[in-house]
Amino acid sequence: MKPLLLSAAFILMASSAFAQDQSAYEFLSPMPSSIENSRQSTIIIREGSQINPGTLDVSAIRVTGSLSGHVSVATTLSSDGKTIIAKPDHVFAPGEIVDVVVQGDVRTLAGKALPPADFSFRISSLERMPDPYDLMPVLRPPVKTDAGTIDGQSFTSRVDDFPVMDIQIYDSTAIGEGYLFLAVASNVEGVGYYLMMLNNDGTPFFSRALADDYAYDFKMQPNGMLSYAHFFEHHSYTGGGNVVHKILNSSLALVDSVQMGNGYVAEAHDFQMLPNGHYLLFGYYLTPVDMSQIVAGGQPDALVSGGVVQELDAQKNVIFQWRSWDHYDFEDWSYNSRFATRSIVSTFHLNTINLDDDGHILLATPQWTRKINRQTGDVIWTLGGPHNEFSFADVDSTEGVGMVGGHAIHRLPNGNMLMYDNGNRQGTRTSQAHEFAIDESGRVVDFVWSYVPDSLVAGWHRGNAQRLPNGNTVIGWGGSSGLPSPAVTEVNAAGEKVYELSFVPPDVESYRAFRFPFTGGAPSASVVIIEVVPGNTYDFVDTGGDTGVSVTLNTIDSFGYNELAVTRFDFAPKAPEFFGKAPRVQPARMVLDNFAIDAIDADIRFDVAAWDIADPENTIVYHREFEGQGLFLPLPTTYNPVKGQVVGSTTQFGEYILATADFSSVVFTPRPYFPADGDSVNQDLPVTLQWSSIGYVTSFDMQVATDESFTSTVVDVTSMREALFEMASVAAAVEYYWRVRSTNDAGTSEWSAAQRFATVEPFIELIAPNGAAELQRGLDHYIRWTDNIEEDVIIDLLRNAVMVAPVVTTASDGAYLWEVDAQLEMGSGYALRIASSADAELFAQSEQGFVIIDTTATAIEAPAGPVRDFSLHQNYPNPFAPETVMGFAVPEPSGVVIRVFDVLGRQVATVVDGQFAVGVHSALWNGTSSTGERLASGVYLYRMDAGEFTETRQLVMLR
Repeated sequence: MKPLLLSAAFILMASSAFAQDQSAYEFLSPMPSSIENSRQSTIIIREGSQINPGTLDVSAIRVTGSLSGHVSVATTLSSDGKTIIAKPDHVFAPGEIVDVVVQGDVRTLAGKALPPADFSFRISSLERMPDPYDLMPVLRPPVKTDAGTIDGQSFTSRVDDFPVMDIQIYDSTAIGEGYLFLAVASNVEGVGYYLMMLNNDGTPFFSRALADDYAYDFKMQPNGMLSYAHFFEHHSYTGGGNVVHKILNSSLALVDSVQMGNGYVAEAHDFQMLPNGHYLLFGYYLTPVDMSQIVAGGQPDALVSGGVVQELDAQKNVIFQWRSWDHYDFEDWSYNSRFATRSIVSTFHLNTINLDDDGHILLATPQWTRKINRQTGDVIWTLGGPHNEFSFADVDSTEGVGMVGGHAIHRLPNGNMLMYDNGNRQGTRTSQAHEFAIDESGRVVDFVWSYVPDSLVAGWHRGNAQRLPNGNTVIGWGGSSGLPSPAVTEVNAAGEKVYELSFVPPDVESYRAFRFPFTGGAPSASVVIIEVVPGNTYDFVDTGGDTGVSVTLNTIDSFGYNELAVTRFDFAPKAPEFFGKAPRVQPARMVLDNFAIDAIDADIRFDVAAWDIADPENTIVYHREFEGQGLFLPLPTTYNPVKGQVVGSTTQFGEYILATADFSSVVFTPRPYFPADGDSVNQDLPVTLQWSSIGYVTSFDMQVATDESFTSTVVDVTSMREALFEMASVAAAVEYYWRVRSTNDAGTSEWSAAQRFATVEPFIELIAPNGAAELQRGLDHYIRWTDNIEEDVIIDLLRNAVMVAPVVTTASDGAYLWEVDAQLEMGSGYALRIASSADAELFAQSEQGFVIIDTTATAIEAPAGPVRDFSLHQNYPNPFAPETVMGFAVPEPSGVVIRVFDVLGRQVATVVDGQFAVGVHSALWNGTSSTGERLASGVYLYRMDAGEFTETRQLVMLR
């Protein structure tokens, strides 16, 4: 047996002494005998009784790591008074066994000692698991001022850098209920980064200043908690960036965060907390592709972006994953104007993810929406974009496809779709909002409602449309790059404006805008009935509201004066847990409570209309004893179609929800993708094996062997939750074979086909320039190489074997865009040397010298064949005096703007601003500002904007 399995066996033996007492505890985390736990694991113990906090001293919980030794923990009691939380003072070591003992004299408020507890769990062996939290800046504490309070907590109000707003109220009686949710998502001098819940007059009910960077997607989730995407890194190849999704509770305190699993990092554009406690989120990954074999002018070492979608369970384990390039071929993809000649090719600009009514996933980009099967990962249909499968009832296909591209799409309660349409992203067709009926089987779209603003709104990026319960639609217009544009407009069903808010200046943007009622977690109805008796049915409706619930009391055990209380919340439950696969839960819950009733046998009747139950015949009532925590169990449930009631039989008080069963599971064999079959890896480095799951997965088994029949296994690990495994060390010059299989409640799949990889020595190989190439002074040229090292590389310029100048120290990612020094001496004999930053003896050098020629020797010419992509050319000459030419290409009729900025980011000139036909164009600039003044010598930046395309280059002006 291999070490990983020996460790697992050790855990089982270590925890066996506790097995007979485990039933005395309602909840233990990490689970006894569990493996692959996080190094940051916090220990949670709940027996169920109210704990005497005075008995929780430093000796209450003893934690010992097999590698760390004694671990000090800070022990606290949660707000329920029943849950003990022990947080270690440092992270655990990879692979170690952690033993937890409840010791000392921990007692309940009744004076009873907790039963003895001794259990163990294992920490994941992954030493280098990507941890985006390391990159996350610390949040600046919010400024405390006089403002509104909830539960005694004060919140940030307006301060000096709070955004200025212009507000128009057209009909105050028609405005929807709730606060406006906005977040500053732009860099504007003098304006801070804020989360905002605004009153209709623009004053903040709540606001919070964020440190260092702005946030996306501040909103309320179905369980009443709030979330926002906190940036720690912006993408260079597409919009958005890498984030951690932060969670605030109903008291607006920061309580949790969510990140992707399997080594991926969450993206900013969208995030959903599902009513059953699961999470939907997405991110990107980059795959090396020789794009020169796919598109004209493609880079041979390009990185092509892909989208990865994940569903996490309530414990944040990945249970579903979908990766775009597992379902498409690079060669067959319709790149069109997707910047396919860049070094990083952006193909999936994900912006919306939702769970559709039928349980499948809606995934959208600004060009298309796809429906993804949660059982198989297959694409069910595609709406919009080059792969569109739908026709349009009232408009031609070209116009229709252009109207279903935007930054948000949602399923409405009536079955239709609501979409925010970004317009044509060139400022000639306004952004707008549409409701449309979609025939998914016949593949037909019928537009049933649209809001088109009276004047053009060029909200070409970001944005959202939200349908309110009163029939109004809230439209967040996203951003229009500083052009006059409202931030949010609310219109009624007739398309008449009732409210509008604009930022001043319009450079201030919010990624999305929402309107939500916010009650701090208060119920929507609460009714108490006194002196109840068996044999009666009670309707829980009075001045406290209509709960939509009636209770038939079959028997009760009561004494004297009694009360029965029903409290309804229009939010999903918090921290739900289920046996096996979680059902799909309705976003509402009910609490049944009492006074002076010891026992009960009752039928709880949920009114189908009042609870908006879409599928009553398949709806099941679930119950748990303690509100907000614990395991939900299904109750015997029937449907009474005559009375329109879903009826659950119960003998307990507590929390109740309604749910339908999720899809039955199908088990599929995973797809290994790294190392790919036949790859070689650096024998001096750890190797991380990665695979992609298909459909719903609860765990994986993985084997590595030195023979194809797997009789000589070197790794044999079971019950893994992550779809990756790190081999901390590998042998030199050895061929390995590896395979993986998945497990869910339907069973265990077949093993994947064996993948072979070989270990080789570290190497660097220079690809270009590596011959008699001609490189122009002052222009950009790619340096390309391949290697299998992890450290940075040092690139130096040589001439006739003599050092000329260092070029750069950069990441060993195979490519560097080098701006050749405009002052270099022209001539031949130049070479590049690329060396490991950790080992100077490991290097590669140009085999033949290349030539440096003058920038003006060759002007930029139009490429042969049709223009396929937007591009901005390097100006020539560069440096220049007194004039320079800026070339650019457009693949479709487009509005183009080219602006010049100084190094502080201030705009100093506009060189181009107009409409251009397909082709290659050029513009002459004489170095003067927008006011006609000659600019000073120095370095400047010039940027081209054309619809969604933007590119920036550098120029040098001499006088």
